[in-house]
Amino acid sequence: MVKLYINDFKHIAGANCQLSSLRKVLLYNDVELSEPMLLGLCSGLGFFYFYMKRLPFPMTLGLAVKKTEVFERVLNRIGGSVKITETASMNAAHNNLISLLKKGQPVITFVDFAYLPFFFAEDTPIPNEGSGHFGAHTFVTYGIDEEKDEAYISDRYANPHVMTYNQLKAARGSKFAPFPAKNKLVELLMPKKMKKLKEILPSAIKANVNFMFNPPIRNMGLKGFQKWREMLPTWGSDFKDDNLVFGLVSVFIYMETGGTGGAIFRNLYRDFLQEAGELLNNNGLLKASEIFEDVIIKIKELESIILPDDLPNIAKLRKLFLISSEITEKGELDYQKQLKKINTQIDEAIKGGMKEANSWKENIPKIDKGIQEWSDLETKAWETIRNSV
Repeated sequence: MVKLYINDFKHIAGANCQLSSLRKVLLYNDVELSEPMLLGLCSGLGFFYFYMKRLPFPMTLGLAVKKTEVFERVLNRIGGSVKITETASMNAAHNNLISLLKKGQPVITFVDFAYLPFFFAEDTPIPNEGSGHFGAHTFVTYGIDEEKDEAYISDRYANPHVMTYNQLKAARGSKFAPFPAKNKLVELLMPKKMKKLKEILPSAIKANVNFMFNPPIRNMGLKGFQKWREMLPTWGSDFKDDNLVFGLVSVFIYMETGGTGGAIFRNLYRDFLQEAGELLNNNGLLKASEIFEDVIIKIKELESIILPDDLPNIAKLRKLFLISSEITEKGELDYQKQLKKINTQIDEAIKGGMKEANSWKENIPKIDKGIQEWSDLETKAWETIRNSV
């Protein structure tokens, strides 16, 4: 029976699962970088309108990175590297985790959040099929005790968690699309001497500028906003009332409460530009940070049109999911009981929202206008950044 525990690991709450996982393991290795700085160093801000037929509704995503690129790009830029392990074998997955913990390294662990009991309300069946599957979630595993069947987990929330080791195995081994976890682990290979931020920031920023203006496909970057506008008019006819309401809520979650730091990662990038502008003494970056503040205001306005106040049940869903997110992030002792009460209200609001779905379709022109206004402001911000580096 294996018993391993890293006593001097420090849990810190965060905004995004991958960024906060990376931040904590870097800090354990005596490298202190903020989440906004990590987002900037991985050239990570983006926009992605993503839809495939097996998805119930389109996704509007805010990152320009995929799979393990957050970790790879940051470590490469500071002078280090990463080692990624992935396996279909449960035995190999166990051995890979044990090996890293024996080295005294807390482990960045990919999991499917549908298997995480601390994510959900009291008495929720695990896996929670109703939540959907998302295997690109990460947290830090900093200990296991096989005899007690316990795994010690540091996610992005206020407090660390304990789950059974068998639950961890199931979460790690998930093969569900669209982002299967496949037992991935990330090991940071730290540089002997970290490169200076002043030297590496300009290239990181330029790479992000290039992605936004020249994305690999037209539903990404600044072009992605126009792809969203092209597809938006058919939302009302392509999706039945129940899928439409669930889909609108999911878009709100992707933008605001689903580990983005708010405003689909724009809060974090605004703070990065402020931090980088001060470090580089670059007024252009500071100006761009101010423009991103206007972008954030515009995004908040758009969210209130996607889940509009004039439809009381749909509007209530926006408020309830904000409350639910806050409860989860604070993690008070009875937070899962609180979530259970909120979920009852959410179920009632969804039923009412389905009756409002047909009326919601009248808001499509307003949403289209809001997307264009967001796109215009963000284009202005990126042009300012491009002219500054």
